[in-house]
Amino acid sequence: MDIKRGICETAGFTPAEQQLGSVVLALGDRVQECSIKELSRMASVSIATVHRFCKKLGLDGFKQLKVELARASADAGRNASVDINFPFMAEERASTILPHMRALYEETLADTLEMLDPRALDRAAELLDRARSIDVYTQSHNLFPAEMFFERLISAGIEASCHERDERQLRRALASDERDVAVVISYSGLNPHLKRLIPLLVHQRVPVVFIGTPAAAKRNPGLTVYLPVSDREDLQERITQFASHIAVQFVLDALYSCLFARRYDACEQFLERTLPYSSLPGVERA
Repeated sequence: MDIKRGICETAGFTPAEQQLGSVVLALGDRVQECSIKELSRMASVSIATVHRFCKKLGLDGFKQLKVELARASADAGRNASVDINFPFMAEERASTILPHMRALYEETLADTLEMLDPRALDRAAELLDRARSIDVYTQSHNLFPAEMFFERLISAGIEASCHERDERQLRRALASDERDVAVVISYSGLNPHLKRLIPLLVHQRVPVVFIGTPAAAKRNPGLTVYLPVSDREDLQERITQFASHIAVQFVLDALYSCLFARRYDACEQFLERTLPYSSLPGVERA
Protein backbone atom coordinates (compact mmCIF):
# COMPACT_ATOMS: atom_id res chain seq x y z
CA MET A 1 0.00 0.00 0.00
CA ASP A 2 1.56 3.35 -1.02
CA ILE A 3 1.50 6.60 0.93
CA LYS A 4 -1.48 7.99 -1.00
CA ARG A 5 -3.59 5.03 -0.04
CA GLY A 6 -2.30 5.36 3.51
CA ILE A 7 -3.60 8.93 3.60
CA CYS A 8 -7.02 7.67 2.50
CA GLU A 9 -7.17 4.72 4.89
CA THR A 10 -5.40 5.80 8.09
CA ALA A 11 -7.87 6.01 10.98
CA GLY A 12 -7.75 8.59 13.75
CA PHE A 13 -7.15 11.75 11.74
CA THR A 14 -8.63 14.91 13.24
CA PRO A 15 -10.79 17.11 10.96
CA ALA A 16 -7.77 19.39 10.42
CA GLU A 17 -5.59 16.39 9.48
CA GLN A 18 -8.28 15.09 7.12
CA GLN A 19 -8.34 18.51 5.46
CA LEU A 20 -4.55 18.43 5.16
CA GLY A 21 -4.68 14.95 3.61
CA SER A 22 -7.19 16.14 1.01
CA VAL A 23 -4.92 19.06 0.09
CA VAL A 24 -1.85 16.80 -0.17
CA LEU A 25 -3.70 14.42 -2.52
CA ALA A 26 -5.09 17.31 -4.57
CA LEU A 27 -1.63 18.90 -4.97
CA GLY A 28 -0.04 15.66 -6.15
CA ASP A 29 3.52 16.20 -7.39
CA ARG A 30 3.30 19.92 -6.57
CA VAL A 31 3.85 19.04 -2.89
CA GLN A 32 7.53 18.63 -3.80
CA GLU A 33 7.74 22.37 -4.46
CA CYS A 34 6.19 23.33 -1.10
CA SER A 35 7.85 24.10 2.20
CA ILE A 36 6.12 22.89 5.33
CA LYS A 37 5.04 26.48 5.98
CA GLU A 38 3.56 26.85 2.49
CA LEU A 39 1.68 23.54 2.77
CA SER A 40 0.25 24.42 6.18
CA ARG A 41 -0.94 27.76 4.79
CA MET A 42 -2.58 26.17 1.73
CA ALA A 43 -4.37 23.64 3.95
CA SER A 44 -5.30 26.28 6.56
CA VAL A 45 -3.70 24.21 9.34
CA SER A 46 -0.80 24.74 11.71
CA ILE A 47 2.74 23.46 11.16
CA ALA A 48 2.23 21.29 14.25
CA THR A 49 -0.74 19.65 12.48
CA VAL A 50 1.54 18.75 9.54
CA HIS A 51 3.98 17.10 11.96
CA ARG A 52 1.20 15.13 13.70
CA PHE A 53 -0.21 14.12 10.30
CA CYS A 54 3.17 12.69 9.27
CA LYS A 55 3.57 10.83 12.58
CA LYS A 56 0.17 9.17 12.19
CA LEU A 57 1.29 7.93 8.77
CA GLY A 58 4.34 6.35 10.43
CA LEU A 59 6.75 8.92 8.95
CA ASP A 60 9.58 10.80 10.63
CA GLY A 61 8.42 14.15 9.30
CA PHE A 62 7.58 16.35 6.33
CA LYS A 63 10.74 15.47 4.39
CA GLN A 64 9.92 11.77 4.52
CA LEU A 65 6.36 12.56 3.41
CA LYS A 66 7.81 14.20 0.30
CA VAL A 67 10.07 11.21 -0.33
CA GLU A 68 7.20 8.73 -0.04
CA LEU A 69 4.96 10.82 -2.29
CA ALA A 70 7.71 10.99 -4.92
CA ARG A 71 8.23 7.22 -4.67
CA ALA A 72 4.49 6.59 -5.07
CA SER A 73 4.37 8.78 -8.19
CA ALA A 74 7.38 7.02 -9.67
CA ASP A 75 5.90 3.59 -8.95
CA ALA A 76 2.60 4.60 -10.51
CA GLY A 77 4.43 5.76 -13.63
CA ARG A 78 6.33 2.47 -13.93
CA ASN A 79 3.42 0.14 -13.18
CA ALA A 80 0.51 1.79 -14.96
CA SER A 81 0.19 0.76 -18.60
CA VAL A 82 -2.97 2.79 -19.14
CA ASP A 83 -4.42 6.07 -17.93
CA ILE A 84 -7.41 4.95 -15.84
CA ASN A 85 -9.27 8.22 -16.43
CA PHE A 86 -8.38 8.76 -20.12
CA PRO A 87 -7.58 5.29 -21.52
CA PHE A 88 -7.61 6.44 -25.15
CA MET A 89 -6.94 9.59 -27.14
CA ALA A 90 -8.69 11.40 -29.95
CA GLU A 91 -8.67 9.64 -33.33
CA GLU A 92 -7.59 6.28 -31.89
CA ARG A 93 -9.11 3.20 -33.48
CA ALA A 94 -10.04 -0.26 -32.22
CA SER A 95 -6.54 -1.67 -32.75
CA THR A 96 -5.18 0.55 -29.94
CA ILE A 97 -8.33 1.10 -27.87
CA LEU A 98 -8.88 -2.63 -27.29
CA PRO A 99 -5.52 -3.28 -25.55
CA HIS A 100 -5.94 -0.08 -23.54
CA MET A 101 -9.35 -1.21 -22.29
CA ARG A 102 -7.99 -4.66 -21.52
CA ALA A 103 -5.22 -3.07 -19.43
CA LEU A 104 -7.78 -0.88 -17.66
CA TYR A 105 -9.81 -3.96 -16.70
CA GLU A 106 -6.75 -5.90 -15.59
CA GLU A 107 -5.26 -3.11 -13.49
CA THR A 108 -8.60 -2.21 -11.89
CA LEU A 109 -9.31 -5.82 -10.93
CA ALA A 110 -5.75 -6.41 -9.69
CA ASP A 111 -5.95 -3.27 -7.56
CA THR A 112 -9.33 -4.27 -6.13
CA LEU A 113 -8.13 -7.80 -5.38
CA GLU A 114 -5.14 -6.40 -3.49
CA MET A 115 -7.45 -4.31 -1.30
CA LEU A 116 -10.25 -6.82 -0.78
CA ASP A 117 -9.95 -8.99 2.33
CA PRO A 118 -11.44 -12.49 1.71
CA ARG A 119 -12.42 -12.63 5.39
CA ALA A 120 -14.49 -9.47 5.00
CA LEU A 121 -16.15 -10.93 1.91
CA ASP A 122 -16.98 -14.15 3.79
CA ARG A 123 -18.33 -12.09 6.68
CA ALA A 124 -20.55 -10.10 4.31
CA ALA A 125 -21.83 -13.30 2.67
CA GLU A 126 -22.59 -14.72 6.11
CA LEU A 127 -24.66 -11.66 6.98
CA LEU A 128 -26.56 -11.88 3.69
CA ASP A 129 -27.13 -15.61 4.20
CA ARG A 130 -28.85 -14.98 7.55
CA ALA A 131 -30.85 -11.95 6.42
CA ARG A 132 -34.62 -11.86 6.10
CA SER A 133 -34.17 -9.38 3.23
CA ILE A 134 -31.15 -7.96 1.40
CA ASP A 135 -31.74 -4.32 0.54
CA VAL A 136 -29.45 -2.60 -1.95
CA TYR A 137 -28.99 1.17 -1.64
CA THR A 138 -27.21 3.28 -4.24
CA GLN A 139 -27.73 5.99 -6.84
CA SER A 140 -26.57 7.32 -10.19
CA HIS A 141 -24.42 5.04 -12.39
CA ASN A 142 -24.03 2.49 -9.58
CA LEU A 143 -27.69 1.61 -10.05
CA PHE A 144 -26.80 -0.52 -13.08
CA PRO A 145 -24.57 -3.05 -11.28
CA ALA A 146 -26.84 -2.78 -8.21
CA GLU A 147 -29.93 -3.76 -10.18
CA MET A 148 -28.06 -6.66 -11.78
CA PHE A 149 -27.06 -7.85 -8.29
CA PHE A 150 -30.69 -7.52 -7.19
CA GLU A 151 -31.93 -9.48 -10.23
CA ARG A 152 -29.46 -12.26 -9.50
CA LEU A 153 -30.61 -12.45 -5.89
CA ILE A 154 -34.29 -12.82 -6.73
CA SER A 155 -33.49 -15.25 -9.57
CA ALA A 156 -31.99 -17.52 -6.90
CA GLY A 157 -35.04 -17.19 -4.63
CA ILE A 158 -33.44 -14.70 -2.23
CA GLU A 159 -35.63 -11.93 -0.81
CA ALA A 160 -34.24 -8.54 -1.88
CA SER A 161 -35.07 -4.97 -2.84
CA CYS A 162 -33.36 -2.22 -4.85
CA HIS A 163 -35.17 1.13 -5.03
CA GLU A 164 -33.97 4.03 -7.16
CA ARG A 165 -35.82 6.93 -5.51
CA ASP A 166 -34.49 8.47 -2.27
CA GLU A 167 -37.93 8.46 -0.67
CA ARG A 168 -38.45 4.75 -1.28
CA GLN A 169 -34.99 3.97 0.06
CA LEU A 170 -35.70 5.87 3.28
CA ARG A 171 -39.05 4.12 3.72
CA ARG A 172 -37.44 0.75 3.17
CA ALA A 173 -34.80 1.62 5.77
CA LEU A 174 -37.52 2.61 8.23
CA ALA A 175 -39.19 -0.78 7.72
CA SER A 176 -35.92 -2.68 8.29
CA ASP A 177 -34.29 -4.00 11.46
CA GLU A 178 -31.49 -6.28 12.62
CA ARG A 179 -33.01 -9.21 10.70
CA ASP A 180 -32.25 -7.49 7.39
CA VAL A 181 -28.99 -6.44 5.73
CA ALA A 182 -28.27 -3.26 3.78
CA VAL A 183 -25.75 -3.27 0.92
CA VAL A 184 -24.74 0.37 0.44
CA ILE A 185 -22.75 1.23 -2.69
CA SER A 186 -20.96 4.58 -3.03
CA TYR A 187 -17.63 4.92 -4.82
CA SER A 188 -16.77 8.27 -3.24
CA GLY A 189 -18.98 8.23 -0.14
CA LEU A 190 -19.86 11.86 -0.88
CA ASN A 191 -23.49 11.49 -1.94
CA PRO A 192 -25.57 13.82 0.30
CA HIS A 193 -28.30 11.16 0.52
CA LEU A 194 -25.96 9.02 2.65
CA LYS A 195 -26.11 11.61 5.44
CA ARG A 196 -29.75 10.68 6.00
CA LEU A 197 -29.74 7.05 4.90
CA ILE A 198 -26.80 5.62 6.87
CA PRO A 199 -27.73 7.13 10.27
CA LEU A 200 -31.25 5.80 9.75
CA LEU A 201 -29.98 2.28 9.01
CA VAL A 202 -27.74 2.43 12.08
CA HIS A 203 -30.66 3.65 14.21
CA GLN A 204 -32.74 0.72 12.94
CA ARG A 205 -29.85 -1.62 13.90
CA VAL A 206 -29.53 -2.87 10.32
CA PRO A 207 -26.15 -4.49 9.53
CA VAL A 208 -24.52 -2.53 6.69
CA VAL A 209 -22.17 -3.89 4.04
CA PHE A 210 -20.48 -0.85 2.48
CA ILE A 211 -18.89 -1.03 -0.99
CA GLY A 212 -16.70 1.91 -1.98
CA THR A 213 -13.18 3.30 -1.97
CA PRO A 214 -11.14 3.45 1.25
CA ALA A 215 -11.76 7.20 1.32
CA ALA A 216 -15.52 6.57 1.10
CA ALA A 217 -15.25 4.14 4.02
CA LYS A 218 -13.48 6.79 6.11
CA ARG A 219 -16.26 9.26 5.35
CA ASN A 220 -18.82 6.72 6.63
CA PRO A 221 -17.26 5.04 9.69
CA GLY A 222 -18.69 2.52 12.15
CA LEU A 223 -20.50 0.19 9.73
CA THR A 224 -20.54 -3.61 9.86
CA VAL A 225 -18.38 -4.70 6.91
CA TYR A 226 -16.38 -2.77 4.32
CA LEU A 227 -15.62 -4.15 0.85
CA PRO A 228 -13.14 -1.74 -0.79
CA VAL A 229 -12.74 -1.11 -4.50
CA SER A 230 -9.90 0.32 -6.58
CA ASP A 231 -9.59 4.04 -5.93
CA ARG A 232 -7.47 5.28 -8.85
CA GLU A 233 -10.34 6.79 -10.82
CA ASP A 234 -10.67 10.56 -10.47
CA LEU A 235 -14.08 11.77 -9.33
CA GLN A 236 -14.28 14.44 -12.04
CA GLU A 237 -11.35 14.41 -14.48
CA ARG A 238 -12.29 11.30 -16.49
CA ILE A 239 -14.04 10.28 -19.69
CA THR A 240 -16.59 8.22 -17.78
CA GLN A 241 -16.86 5.75 -14.89
CA PHE A 242 -14.95 2.89 -16.49
CA ALA A 243 -12.83 1.75 -13.52
CA SER A 244 -15.36 2.38 -10.75
CA HIS A 245 -18.05 0.45 -12.64
CA ILE A 246 -15.69 -2.49 -13.22
CA ALA A 247 -14.57 -2.55 -9.57
CA VAL A 248 -18.08 -2.33 -8.12
CA GLN A 249 -19.39 -4.97 -10.53
CA PHE A 250 -16.54 -7.32 -9.59
CA VAL A 251 -17.15 -6.98 -5.85
CA LEU A 252 -20.90 -7.52 -6.27
CA ASP A 253 -20.28 -10.59 -8.45
CA ALA A 254 -17.87 -11.96 -5.84
CA LEU A 255 -20.36 -11.28 -3.04
CA TYR A 256 -23.19 -12.98 -4.94
CA SER A 257 -20.97 -15.99 -5.67
CA CYS A 258 -20.01 -16.35 -2.00
CA LEU A 259 -23.66 -16.14 -0.97
CA PHE A 260 -24.82 -18.62 -3.64
CA ALA A 261 -22.09 -21.06 -2.59
CA ARG A 262 -23.41 -20.97 0.98
CA ARG A 263 -26.96 -21.74 -0.25
CA TYR A 264 -26.00 -23.81 -3.27
CA ASP A 265 -28.60 -26.58 -3.03
CA ALA A 266 -31.52 -24.27 -2.19
CA CYS A 267 -30.60 -21.77 -4.91
CA GLU A 268 -30.13 -24.51 -7.49
CA GLN A 269 -33.51 -26.01 -6.64
CA PHE A 270 -35.18 -22.62 -6.99
CA LEU A 271 -33.56 -22.09 -10.38
CA GLU A 272 -34.88 -25.47 -11.49
CA ARG A 273 -38.40 -24.54 -10.36
CA THR A 274 -38.32 -21.30 -12.34
CA LEU A 275 -37.18 -22.85 -15.62
CA PRO A 276 -40.73 -23.56 -16.93
CA TYR A 277 -41.54 -19.87 -16.41
CA SER A 278 -38.27 -18.33 -17.61
CA SER A 279 -37.17 -20.51 -20.53
CA LEU A 280 -36.96 -18.88 -23.96
CA PRO A 281 -39.60 -19.77 -26.58
CA GLY A 282 -38.40 -22.53 -28.88
CA VAL A 283 -35.59 -23.60 -26.59
CA GLU A 284 -36.04 -27.17 -25.40
CA ARG A 285 -34.28 -28.58 -22.40
CA ALA A 286 -32.18 -31.69 -22.89
